[in-house]
Amino acid sequence: MRMLVLAAALALGGCVSVPLNEHQATLATIVGLRDGCTQSLAVGDFKAAAALPPADDREVSVRGSTVKPPTGATFSQYLRDSLIRDLKAAGRYSESAPVVVSGELVQNELHGASFSTGTTAVAARFVVMRGGETLLDKVLRDEDQWKSSFMGAVAIPAAINHYTDEFPRLLGHLYVDPDFRKACGAPAG
Repeated sequence: MRMLVLAAALALGGCVSVPLNEHQATLATIVGLRDGCTQSLAVGDFKAAAALPPADDREVSVRGSTVKPPTGATFSQYLRDSLIRDLKAAGRYSESAPVVVSGELVQNELHGASFSTGTTAVAARFVVMRGGETLLDKVLRDEDQWKSSFMGAVAIPAAINHYTDEFPRLLGHLYVDPDFRKACGAPAG
């Protein structure tokens, strides 16, 4: 329904601001986290990396229309909230767990202005720590490319739809990453 309203607004020539939907855990996410993490995790701070322009943590735009995080906060906070939702759905979240995942949003881009190709890319640095020991410090990235259109009423919704999938795919990369799975496995001993 949201895309129909967006398409109608764009067809009438208006620019719009669209918030992302709240993240929803998928069955694949739940199974992946249950299989890969044998203990509960806490989630620490998520912020924008120093090199990321502050505006890129608050919104991305395509042909005059903007996409914002669902809570009105930041995309780095959205990434944190999405991770917590996935961990809770998998039964692997505890605020007091000794293993803590934190992160930085490193890249957040949406380019749909081209008349032939649209692209989007999201990257984050994930850090997993137990006590003072760093178990993981890794940047993961997801990108997408699709055939775009000259028509804004076609190109803008397509770009927003492709961008919307970026954060779940990025977290999916994290959950299957062998280093992450090792970091969130059972403690040795």
